[in-house]
Amino acid sequence: MKVLFICSGNTCRSPMASALLLSRIEEKSEVLEPGEIQVWSAGLFAQEGLPASPKAIEAMREQGIDISRHRSSLVRESLIRDADLILCMTNSQRSYIMDRFAGKSVKIYTLSEFTGDEIGEVLDPYGQDLDTYRKSLGQIRLLVDRLLDKIIQSK
Repeated sequence: MKVLFICSGNTCRSPMASALLLSRIEEKSEVLEPGEIQVWSAGLFAQEGLPASPKAIEAMREQGIDISRHRSSLVRESLIRDADLILCMTNSQRSYIMDRFAGKSVKIYTLSEFTGDEIGEVLDPYGQDLDTYRKSLGQIRLLVDRLLDKIIQSK
């Protein structure tokens, strides 16, 4: 299974979500084969090659996960085509992807929509203080845990 996380700039939410999912996958090695789930992230309006936000790096470091090597990537047709599941952080991002890549809509959701959670949209911490990054990461952590549970149950 190939999972693609999408946010706006690919420097905060989607890199945190992808790194968190990869970390959780490693923790579930007793039920998941190596490489069984591939995880990518991209941004709708990303500038290629930017590092993750310093506050995103710090919030993730507090969780024991290093995203300092992350580099931003713009959403491309090939990523959309190759992904089995596309998870956006907001409804507007989901709508944008659905409009731009019509025909792929059966696999495009917001993260909370796919997990059936009522959190709603994932808070955008860009340009905010570290506590806002932590709050956003808290939402992502809850949703990623539910996402992985759902994936494992569907095996």
